[in-house]
Formats: sequence, C-alpha cells, structure tokens
Amino acid sequence: MNQDAETQLLAEFEELVRTDRLPEQGSQFFGSVSKLADDLLSNGRFELPTDPFRGRDREMALESDLYYVIFWRMFDRTPAAMLQDFAIKLRRILARRVFKRCGEDVVIHHNVLFNSGRNIELGDGVFLNRDVMLDDRAALTIGDHTMIAAGVVIETHSHAYDDFSVPLPHGGRIPAPVHIGSNTLLGYKVAVMAGVNIGNRCIVAANSVVTKDVPDQTIAGGVPARVIKTITPRAGNSEHDGSP
Repeated sequence: MNQDAETQLLAEFEELVRTDRLPEQGSQFFGSVSKLADDLLSNGRFELPTDPFRGRDREMALESDLYYVIFWRMFDRTPAAMLQDFAIKLRRILARRVFKRCGEDVVIHHNVLFNSGRNIELGDGVFLNRDVMLDDRAALTIGDHTMIAAGVVIETHSHAYDDFSVPLPHGGRIPAPVHIGSNTLLGYKVAVMAGVNIGNRCIVAANSVVTKDVPDQTIAGGVPARVIKTITPRAGNSEHDGSP
C-alpha cells in the first residue's frame, strides 16, 4: 500500500469530516479506499507501521506470509465468507500456507483472528468456530479433534508492568506458550491465559477464564476456572490417549 496515497486519503477524510461534507461524498471516499485495497491485492506491497508497544508486531508481520494473512481477513469480510462449504475449504488452503502446521480436515469458520500464524499448530480435525482470537506471539498448539467454540480468546503473552520509567502499554510483552490437548472442548467465550496447558479429553465451561493448567479428562469452569469433575469412560469403553 502506497504510504503517500494513504496519507493523502486520510487528510482528505479529515477535511470532509471537519467541513461536514462527508455525507455528500461518502460513496466517492469508499471508492478511493477500495482502490487502496485493490492495489494491495494486485501487487502485495503493504506499508507496516512501527510498533510503539515493543511487542515485535512489525517483525512478526514481516516474518509471516503477510499477503496471505491480509487476503484471509479481507475474504472474511465478503459475502463469499458465508458460503460455508466453499469458505471452509478456502481457509483450509490458506491455513496450510500461513500456519506452522495445519492438519487434515480442519474446519475454520469466519472471523478467526491471529497475529502472524507462524506459531500456530493445529492437529487433524480441529474445529474453530466464528470470532475466535488466537494470539500466537508465542507457540500455540491445539491437538487433534479439539473444538474451539465461538468467541474464545487464547493468549500466549502477558504485559510487563513493573517498569515505571515508561507508560504501561510500552513496557513490552512476555511470551508464554499455550498447549491444548486432543479431543478437548473450549466452550463459548472461554479465555485461556498465557502459559496454560489444557490436557486431553477436557471440557472447559462457557465464559470461563483459565489461568492454571487443566489435567487430562477433566471438566473445568468458572472465573478463574477450577476442576469440577473427572471424566470417566462410558461403560464398555476403554481409556486411550486422545485419539478419536
């Protein structure tokens, strides 16, 4: 994206808002914005801002397949993203390019957000519902056949807060990998904090905040999440290591 064109467009937008002329020229302005997006899609060039938060955001973007990440996000904002069978297959192709690993038969619904994708490993049959946020500033691993419900947030970093010489947002980030086992379900709007390990065959109840490790075959829930019960195999079933 051409930096001069972007600067000029923002200046024009500020003037339209200041003079209250945006209502009469809004359609024309959106046409100019669309051209910026078209330029990106046609040449793959994108100007990255400096990172004021000392979180390696710029470096991570440059290390990623940035064009494919942006293409994914732009696709998810088109009507075609609602054509589920087509869109899921398209995202699967992109995930194999963008993520560190993407297993077979992965299902990714619309508006799943991530940083660079380079630290994400998905096992076979992983299911990611809509509006999931995967922070991959550190390693994030999700095991086979694990289901992530809508609105889940998984963090792999925390913020340094003890450097009083700088504003809090500028203190930097502390990476801490997250591992989620196989055959596990994270319920609606669960939040998983940095550094947590969740075992195989676990259930985490909706709206829970997971701040500590969750052992295998466990139901956990609450804020913060705590162990509620152990999952035992149904009569006639044998225990196994997390395979389907």
